[in-house]
Amino acid sequence: MIKPLNPENEEKRLEELYRFKILDTATEKDFDDVVELASIICEVPISLITMIDASRQWFKSKKGIDWSETERDISFCGHAIYQNDLFIIEDATKDERFTDNPLVINDPSIRFYAGMPLTTENGYNLGTLCVIDSKPKTLNKSQKTALEILSNQVSRLIELREKKLQLEENVKIIEVQNKKLKNLNNQNNEMTSIISHDLRGPISSVRSYFNSDYFKNSSTEEKLKLMPVIKESVNGIHNLVENLLEWSQSVGDFNLSSLNLHQYIYEVIQLFQVQANKKNIKLLNKVDRHLKVLADSSMLRFILRNLTGNAIKFTENGSIELSSSLQEDGKICIAIKDSGVGMSEQLVNKLNKGEKKITTLGTRKEKGSGLGLKLINEFLERHNSSLEIKSKEGKGSTFFFTLSQA
Repeated sequence: MIKPLNPENEEKRLEELYRFKILDTATEKDFDDVVELASIICEVPISLITMIDASRQWFKSKKGIDWSETERDISFCGHAIYQNDLFIIEDATKDERFTDNPLVINDPSIRFYAGMPLTTENGYNLGTLCVIDSKPKTLNKSQKTALEILSNQVSRLIELREKKLQLEENVKIIEVQNKKLKNLNNQNNEMTSIISHDLRGPISSVRSYFNSDYFKNSSTEEKLKLMPVIKESVNGIHNLVENLLEWSQSVGDFNLSSLNLHQYIYEVIQLFQVQANKKNIKLLNKVDRHLKVLADSSMLRFILRNLTGNAIKFTENGSIELSSSLQEDGKICIAIKDSGVGMSEQLVNKLNKGEKKITTLGTRKEKGSGLGLKLINEFLERHNSSLEIKSKEGKGSTFFFTLSQA
């Protein structure tokens, strides 16, 4: 037996083959119809469309055998792609290249073989359309011509298949872009509404106060008494603008990566440490130092920051514990548990239903923008997760969500 040689353009030929993404794909009727027709025209029991991979020949369509592939070293088609014409072996037992070939000695006992290369528009032979018989045989002129025509049709089918796949990919890209544009439009409308109702109000109030005759005629002492109120209004405006900026960025790129959860929680605790100390709150990081989760970095930071800040808002002289646990499905459950004032069952139900603009004052009358929870839910949805809440009035609250372990 003589093994088939590799064509001189083998590396480029394989690149071309892989570009078509046809290897190991499901059967397709258009290709199956060709092998059926080739078998009928050439009056043989076996007909194949083969793709010659680096070390195997794989059958895209087949008639008369059950295998899906064989080794390239013993393939007849490996010899056929070395040329551009019809490759015919009338009796394999009389050809030194195949006399002791396993496919000749054993099943399917090949005697006759005729294979026509499948040539792409770029001139590469990807495989063959071949017909096989267990008896010596010849093909007449009409059968040879038919086999050549059918092989050309298979080559065109392969090209058209690749163009169809590319078109489908382009359609998917367009659908994603359309969805993103729709989300941007909806977001723009929501942001316009929020700016109109929630941002304009406090800004107008502060502006009116400073432009009023009351401010001009007030003493320094009277003005200083109103500074805490003004400060709260400015802080509220700042928080709302920060959340609006986070929201605008959420429509952009979404990049999952392996993140050290303990480190992210540590950074959030450092951020809130002064604020927590003022309310005599202990911030506890109970997450394993080496635990990694799969998440978008900026979104995870926002979720942890907002849930921790919210817990501080409703806690006085207590503790806030950030922990994790492994679920049965292999995901990591992250919990932010506080010992604060808790919530009524009615309020928890509203939050779980995702009702818009739910804001309540903290233990020291702290205000929120009302956007934090909305953004958290949107960000978690991008991670195929959701926020769960457990709470009792006077007994604190716990917020849960899950992420995939990295």
